Amino acid sequence: MDTQEQTLIRDLRETDIFAGLSNHDLEQIAEICDLRTYQGGERCAVQGETAEELGIVNEGKFAIEIRLEVAPYTQTLNVATLTKGKTFAWSALVEPHVLTASVICIGKARAFHIKASDLQPIFRERPSIEHVVMKNLAAIMSSRLRDSWGQLTRLVAEMIKQGR
Repeated sequence: MDTQEQTLIRDLRETDIFAGLSNHDLEQIAEICDLRTYQGGERCAVQGETAEELGIVNEGKFAIEIRLEVAPYTQTLNVATLTKGKTFAWSALVEPHVLTASVICIGKARAFHIKASDLQPIFRERPSIEHVVMKNLAAIMSSRLRDSWGQLTRLVAEMIKQGR
């Protein structure tokens, strides 16, 4: 295994979605990773669209935004800022595969992308990998839900103060 492969496996080990997997498991996942570079303001996931790829921050920062529309109001909430090792576009792994938030790059950044269709054969061959990934995904979803509720609570409190 060369240095680049070792670095990729180390980076994958430090992610929230693949925590707890063995080097052998991570080697399989490394084979299907695609590293992409983004510029500030670039969207790498759009709320409401179909998700086909899982994203994982490798370098830099990404913002998670939720657009709320309750006529006649529209509000965009910044739910969280993701840094190295954090997963986004997890909807690619969960039906109906519709993105629940948008992800926007903050400055120059890089992210791994993994097609859900490439992960499925690994999950079928090694159910233990799927078990760990889905357990980690449940924790990620719980954290994002808490973050979203916190932002929503602040928004409603602000609206009540303003008498809207």
